Amino acid sequence: MRVLKFIISLLLFALFLTIGIDESSALHYKEVIDKKKCGSCHKFEGPPDKTIAEVLKRKAPDLFYAGSKFKEEWLTSFLQKPTMIRPAGVIYVNNITGDKKDEIKDVKPCPTDLSKEEAVAVATYLMTLKNPDMKTGFKVDEKFSKAKAKILFTQKEACNGCHRMKPEEGGISCPTLYNAGQRLNPDWVFDFIRDPHKWDPKIWMPRRITEDSDAALLTNFIASMK
Repeated sequence: MRVLKFIISLLLFALFLTIGIDESSALHYKEVIDKKKCGSCHKFEGPPDKTIAEVLKRKAPDLFYAGSKFKEEWLTSFLQKPTMIRPAGVIYVNNITGDKKDEIKDVKPCPTDLSKEEAVAVATYLMTLKNPDMKTGFKVDEKFSKAKAKILFTQKEACNGCHRMKPEEGGISCPTLYNAGQRLNPDWVFDFIRDPHKWDPKIWMPRRITEDSDAALLTNFIASMK
């Protein structure tokens, strides 16, 4: 068993060196992950869950494409002082309670509160976890029509039925979006809106957007939420 752990450690170090993280950072990263037991909740390797049964056992968001999804500056800040992103938990149906099943349990944000040094090390590593198939180069248009975007978001697609645009406005079954412009990479947002199931085959977000123009409008709208 010790030999196996040693071999795995060497492979991890070789990987980190290949992707540009020096050995001391790799060692520090492993120490942080082991200490905080991040792997007991998050998946750092794919593939994504393929059955509903697997999804219902999910304890925390998948991180094996964190580098495609998040912005590094936000990750570094969040890891030091986690805030609530999913008001009803990662899998909201697991947190429904009350006699009429119309209440949500008191869900708390991730308990991880890393030091700045630890957060920088972990965020640096997470940014290397990317999906090579994701197209990049989306250019945020700050002159987009916010009025048209809001109609598309709230009326045509009813995204606010699941997502919150403001701390107390919108649904709670999915991640909040009122700071998504600071949190999410626009390339990922655009790709995800076009095909959510590419990233998570059993996600309940439907694939409804068929026009790139609508996907771009929503991406610009979400990028403006800060």
